[in-house]
Amino acid sequence: MDPTQVLEEAGQAHLVEHARTLPDEQRDAFLAEAAAEPWEELRAALKDEARRVPELRPPQALTFGRQANEQELVARLERMGLGLLAGGRVATLLLAGGQGTRLGVQGPKGNVVFGPEADRTLYRILGERVAAISKRVGKSVPFYVLVSEATEQATKEAFAASADWGLEDGQVRFLVQGTLPCLDDEGRALLAAPGVLARAPDGHGGAYHALLEAGVIDELAAQEIDVLTTWQVDNPLGRGLDPLMLGWMVERKLQAIGKAVRKATPDEKVGVFARDLKGKTRIVEYTELPPAPEATPGEAMEAPLVMGSIAIHGFAVQWLKRMADEGMRLPLHRARKKVPYLDAEGALVEPDEPNAWKLERFIFDLFPEAKRAEVHEVRREWEFAPVKNAEGVDSLATARVLVDAEVRRWHAERGLDAPETPSLRPLEMDGPR
Repeated sequence: MDPTQVLEEAGQAHLVEHARTLPDEQRDAFLAEAAAEPWEELRAALKDEARRVPELRPPQALTFGRQANEQELVARLERMGLGLLAGGRVATLLLAGGQGTRLGVQGPKGNVVFGPEADRTLYRILGERVAAISKRVGKSVPFYVLVSEATEQATKEAFAASADWGLEDGQVRFLVQGTLPCLDDEGRALLAAPGVLARAPDGHGGAYHALLEAGVIDELAAQEIDVLTTWQVDNPLGRGLDPLMLGWMVERKLQAIGKAVRKATPDEKVGVFARDLKGKTRIVEYTELPPAPEATPGEAMEAPLVMGSIAIHGFAVQWLKRMADEGMRLPLHRARKKVPYLDAEGALVEPDEPNAWKLERFIFDLFPEAKRAEVHEVRREWEFAPVKNAEGVDSLATARVLVDAEVRRWHAERGLDAPETPSLRPLEMDGPR
């Protein structure tokens, strides 16, 4: 179908009008690009006002290692997980498309210096974790890094200079997440410049589609890799290749598993694990939950959904392949944001308030598709040190306190004196639970 007709039928006639103001060569390229967007899907997501959350119940969470009689089970599951890693049956994907803008840093969030030394970036800390577990099991774990168009070059440069991180040549492979047009309240695409659509990354759920487009899921299946884990770059305590989690996946023959901590407050900004009325395990983004009830100081939280996701997941590769072969697509979610745009006179407007919708996908929307999905509760102080804000809650400062305490625990359990300024080092990556 002619691009002009496609856009007019999609309610984007203003883009056709704009194209007429462009030079011929640019006009054709612009129309072809614009016509290729999934307009029906985008507009349907926009019309889904106040996305209705189904009636939810608390999930059953699996907690290991807190009782004396669980130690044997934990040890057995960890051996199973280590065997899976040693057999080359696990790959991992680090979600690293975000920028450090909210932390006051230009470029990828992964390049933020966590410290205490100047070379201790989030990329290095997490890269060394992959290198350490690879060395421990004697098998190089395939390491994928999801980047955005904005972070791709700087991320590749950071890893190119990573000779002393312990990663092997060819161990790291980069994937670029897609982008989607930003829309106004009428569902019309905004322009960022003449002949340029205003775009935004398609969320961490874009990882699934990036894996498909690059043929990675088929490759992993062909290599007889059983599990793909996903984790995020802004958690320096993240255990993305946790043998215990992997062992439980094998034990229970799971298609999906996710790590959780109990929410610190009712309104903590984390997605929550839940079960719907069909018994399906799912994660609901905090922006789509009803407002949390007022909390009374000193009282226990009464909200039923307290299992907060820390964005560490494991997925069975053969199941992912089957979902892909069946044409499964992750749904779109909308977020109100400030988006610069060209007005009718062609002038660039920098809005003071949110003026448009960005649409994104969430990787955890895979969970409701799984027949066998479970929640693995872990200790917040051991595995969750989010770096989200420049100061205050979930900032670099709070994360550094958590990391300091965790490293001191590792040393104490080994009978060692902790260094004056602890930092995550390869030796410490698999410290005792």
